[in-house]
Amino acid sequence: MRLSTIAPHPLLAPFIHHFWVFESDQGLPAGDARVVVPNGRHKLIVPYRNALKAQRLGETQTRDHGPGDPVLIGLWEEPSIISTSVEPTASIGVEFLPHGLSRFFGLSAVELTEKIVPVADALGRAGKELAARVGSAEDVPEAVRIVEDFLLERFQSSRALPDIVPSALGLMQQAGYQMEVNDLEKRMGYSRRYLHALFVRYVGLPPKRLGGVLAFERLYRRFSNNWSAEALRRDALDIFYDQSHFIRTFKRFTGHSPGEFARLENEFGRIFYLPTR
Repeated sequence: MRLSTIAPHPLLAPFIHHFWVFESDQGLPAGDARVVVPNGRHKLIVPYRNALKAQRLGETQTRDHGPGDPVLIGLWEEPSIISTSVEPTASIGVEFLPHGLSRFFGLSAVELTEKIVPVADALGRAGKELAARVGSAEDVPEAVRIVEDFLLERFQSSRALPDIVPSALGLMQQAGYQMEVNDLEKRMGYSRRYLHALFVRYVGLPPKRLGGVLAFERLYRRFSNNWSAEALRRDALDIFYDQSHFIRTFKRFTGHSPGEFARLENEFGRIFYLPTR
């Protein structure tokens, strides 16, 4: 399995967290846990060969979309399991910053929350054309160029976001995503109700719930490459009230206790947190 990171076009970069290509000669190994934790980012997944399939931890069936369908994945607050058939696999992924997806797609972000939606269902003809163009690409680099061109076309034909949303997200980031909503309200000069409505529309989750996902993601990223359950518990006390609060939250987002998760073979989930190269 290998994950290659792509530098997006400068016009796209302010809205994209991670642009990648995942490739494997034999799909995903059955012995791998394949657990992906919530990370507060919408995703565009475009299969080039042998699609990745997602399901909630504990579900028995993958979400219903065709094998070559590009899909939009909304914000999840639960872990998901990824699977493929056993054959050569290549998929292109775009992970947007929390406000990024709304800059490219004329959707209310909450319509995607906890969902996987085929791009053809969301965009009609444009989504079908994307699938056809990628499917006819001669190789992975050409497929990547097609996806980037698609995003540039969407960017140039869509409207800019209200400045309030990225500004509020910037304040939350500076505070390590631990800012109370009352403080955010005072700093921004807008009511809680108004900020809630904007976040639901353009991000998909209200500030408090989004902050919880992103604070956990920062902690998880720190330890994903050199996992120590004991060190993780110690560092978590900077974010969580106490150890029991941390363990409950960890299990909610991963499906396992810290000790159990540290023992999992989870190479697929881990490679998304390796240093970029």
